[in-house]
Amino acid sequence: MVDFSDDNLLVKEIKKGNKQAFEYLFKSYYPRLRGYAIRFVEDEETVCDIIQECFLHLWEKRTYLTSLSLSSLLFAIVRNGCLNHLKHQAIVEKHRIEYSSGFQGEERLYATDFSMDTEYKLLYDELQQQIGLVIGRLPERCREVFILSRFEGLKNREIAEKLHISLKAVEVHISKALQSFSNHFKEKYPVDIYLIIIAWLIR
Repeated sequence: MVDFSDDNLLVKEIKKGNKQAFEYLFKSYYPRLRGYAIRFVEDEETVCDIIQECFLHLWEKRTYLTSLSLSSLLFAIVRNGCLNHLKHQAIVEKHRIEYSSGFQGEERLYATDFSMDTEYKLLYDELQQQIGLVIGRLPERCREVFILSRFEGLKNREIAEKLHISLKAVEVHISKALQSFSNHFKEKYPVDIYLIIIAWLIR
């Protein structure tokens, strides 16, 4: 029986497509993620669906995982999933998500929604500018692939067909783009902001 308690090994095995490793990840973090998500979305069945969808996205994007804190990344992805659900239901203003000093560990990092405070609105605008800056610096084909993937929502195979390139080429371009974003935000921003950006990138 392989011991997946080491995050580096766990990430390596998940990237290789090891379903046992991914199942270990799900079972290990589900209780904490559920307790965290319920602070955003009160309906337990909905929380379950959100977490499962987040893990599905993580599995689909597993080849883009890096050695950054897997725990913090999971909380960031689930947080984004909860906020997207609230915004979709048009009740985000009704259920304002405020910072709570009672949050512990990495959960504290993701208790603030940029849209709810002037200070965070400014930070959000700044991050939008930085994202645009990184995209503008990408090689032309790499930029084109990334925009089709992250902003137009096309699947990798659809991008390959649209641009008449191989599926492998699409994956390589996306990996290069993600690395550029990772390097840029890791150097300029604290870890909580960095992880929020990475969570958005691999959604």
